[in-house]
Amino acid sequence: MPGTDIATDGLSLSKIGLGCGVFSGAYGPAPQGDIEKAIRAALSSGINLVDTSPYYNDSEIKLGQALLKLGKEFPRSSYYICTKVGRYGYRRADFDYSAKRVAQSVRESMRRLNTGYLDIVLCHDVEFVDIAMVVDVALPRLFELKRRGLVRKVGISGYPLDVLLRICQMQLERGAPLDVCLSYCSFNLHCQELARYAQKLRAAGVETIIAASPLSMGLLRHDETPEWHPAKPELKAAVGKCVELFQSRSERNNAKSNAGATSLAELAETFAFSYNDVDVHLTGAKTEREVEHALLAYDRAQRLQLYKNGMYEDADAQRVYAQVKSILKPFSKYTWPSPPVDA
Repeated sequence: MPGTDIATDGLSLSKIGLGCGVFSGAYGPAPQGDIEKAIRAALSSGINLVDTSPYYNDSEIKLGQALLKLGKEFPRSSYYICTKVGRYGYRRADFDYSAKRVAQSVRESMRRLNTGYLDIVLCHDVEFVDIAMVVDVALPRLFELKRRGLVRKVGISGYPLDVLLRICQMQLERGAPLDVCLSYCSFNLHCQELARYAQKLRAAGVETIIAASPLSMGLLRHDETPEWHPAKPELKAAVGKCVELFQSRSERNNAKSNAGATSLAELAETFAFSYNDVDVHLTGAKTEREVEHALLAYDRAQRLQLYKNGMYEDADAQRVYAQVKSILKPFSKYTWPSPPVDA
């Protein structure tokens, strides 16, 4: 697994990171035994970044227990932990960006994750709070913890790219550029808005851009979309048509083809992972099999370069890909409201 060097303090992140939000149960059951196998498979393959948050139910606890159990095989120096501060529930009232809570949250995460330091800490979903709380309170506190050695890299995460960019630019103007910016659901089969912002984020001094959720929070897969998913019904219906295409292809071929993706999720990861203007692609996986599928998709993505070339090696796979792109094209600039109206 190729890596991305970050600054001068020795972080070399793998191009694929393991999103541990799926450990929360929001995408289906996540037994601890399966989680341990998934983490072992990821770390064994060269994936060295794991991402979590206090907001993801007991994800930090499950991740921490697994890493502790695998400690002899994978010492703390062999992987990087990214977690977040500021968000502790669904509604705005569940956010706390105060300096005291930020420091407390870091200590709590360290305890749950069984570690004496955190490699990356992000202000979680910055669009939910007043920007002043981000740049005047939470980030200064995180940079202080960075100077003390408890945190190695500081950044932000969120959905609206214009908000992320504005905060990054403000930090640059203040002489404290951000180390990391995580954007989710902004580069996938139905939305490629991150491509318009990546260079602007670089110009704002961001060292590392992480693109999260190539499956658009479970939307781009054959399984039923989670009830809580914020996409509008028209997009969900379009995704359903894409799923039907793959089902028809499977029946037509009467076997899985090695020439192209055999499911919408495989195609989604292959497409997203072919975008090379970000440093890390973060994808959720709660089983060993899901990790293996992500690795295969990454290898396929680097070979085909779908985003740049738009071509599959196999004519039938190319036809399905073209149809999927056509179905999803009307939503290429669509974004859902964040924060949601009921937050």
